[in-house]
Amino acid sequence: MRTPRTPNQALRLLLAEAEWSGAQLARQVNALGAERGTLLHYDRTTVAHWLAGSRPRPPVPDLVAEALSRRLGRPVRLQDTGLSDTRQPGHGAGTPPGEGSVVERLDRILCDTDRRSLALVGAYSLAALAIPSGPVRAGEGEAAASAPPASVSPAHVASARELLTVFSRSDVVFGAGSVREPLRQYLSTTLLPWLRSDMKPAVRRDLFTVAAQLTYLCAFAHFDMNHHAAAQRLYLTSLELAREAGDTIGEAVALRGLSVQAHELGHLAEADQLAERAVRTGTRQAPPHQQAFLLGQLAVTQAGRGDRRHARHLRAAERCLEKSADGASAVGAFHAGSLALQRAVVAKSQGEHRTAARALALSLRHRPSDERRSRALGLAELAETQLASGHLEQACHTWHDFLDILPDIRSARADGRLRTLTAALRPNATNPAAAALLARARETRLQGRHRGSSE
Repeated sequence: MRTPRTPNQALRLLLAEAEWSGAQLARQVNALGAERGTLLHYDRTTVAHWLAGSRPRPPVPDLVAEALSRRLGRPVRLQDTGLSDTRQPGHGAGTPPGEGSVVERLDRILCDTDRRSLALVGAYSLAALAIPSGPVRAGEGEAAASAPPASVSPAHVASARELLTVFSRSDVVFGAGSVREPLRQYLSTTLLPWLRSDMKPAVRRDLFTVAAQLTYLCAFAHFDMNHHAAAQRLYLTSLELAREAGDTIGEAVALRGLSVQAHELGHLAEADQLAERAVRTGTRQAPPHQQAFLLGQLAVTQAGRGDRRHARHLRAAERCLEKSADGASAVGAFHAGSLALQRAVVAKSQGEHRTAARALALSLRHRPSDERRSRALGLAELAETQLASGHLEQACHTWHDFLDILPDIRSARADGRLRTLTAALRPNATNPAAAALLARARETRLQGRHRGSSE
């Protein structure tokens, strides 16, 4: 005999507070699924089943919690929805940050982001962005400071730094699709055992610092592939690893990554708060090019919210770059091309398309030729800006330059710009230049499907 279901009063009360019908909740859950690349087709009937006591499979409960969090403007935890299975440990971005050590959480996330498990990671979570400040916790964790030096030495740290450079370089040149899985495997099979080993305190600090950088890079790789829930969890873990190492620059870089992601997803207030916190955390200790890296993002988020202070922070970023001999680094690289791109984003947010186009052209001139993904995204942005300014022929020429690069990289963000290209040009399909470009875009898209360009 089947046990009768208990009606989900918690979810019913949340719906009432949100002033949502079941159909409205279903639409928002479907939209969040699309945001993370999962096609969902829920409707009011499905929500009625949830209210009657049924529980959907992961990651849907996380999506419900996130949809309600955004609607109510406050964190709604998974357990608050009445949809969590109390017999199973929680997954997704809603997992409490204090649950287990940071190394255990990294291990769990790396398991969850295996290709076979990626769909179960959960939803991007605004609630997870309520990051406690907390003191730096260097010396805490699995290996006590007094533990005898044993398996991990400075040579291990040096090898991890070398791999960081290799992975970072591959990501820049070929896109995240080429590096995401090898990087995840390296973290899982090589670095995690080292993090659990005995070592001298100084070695431990250095190892956790480079682990934070590698985890940040892994987060960015997921961001580039539009795996936003996984990216967020990894950014948060990078932040914790940096704190374990007492690395305030690493903390600031992770906060900036969270800000960039929030801004990309349209969460402007949260993006601004994170960018401001990144600047407060890291600008005193960071080298000049990374100070510019932090200040430029703050200018972008402020401009997006109509905050006039953005101009001051852009000027400050420019002064920092003038002091910098070299903007290259495996994590947090920044140069004149990067700053020009941020000037373009600021101008575009204010509706100044001509200014944005000039800044984008300047960014491309300063951008090294081997930064293929960034060049592709910059060209796509320039073409869209030129089209918005009424320069169809010019935009088509720029888009052809974009298509020259696209087959050589694996980036979901770049593939998304190809779809944008097609949609933007359809109203002009009778124009010969637009028709030729659309034909080439179709061929490029078919080639991409054949080789599985963005996973």
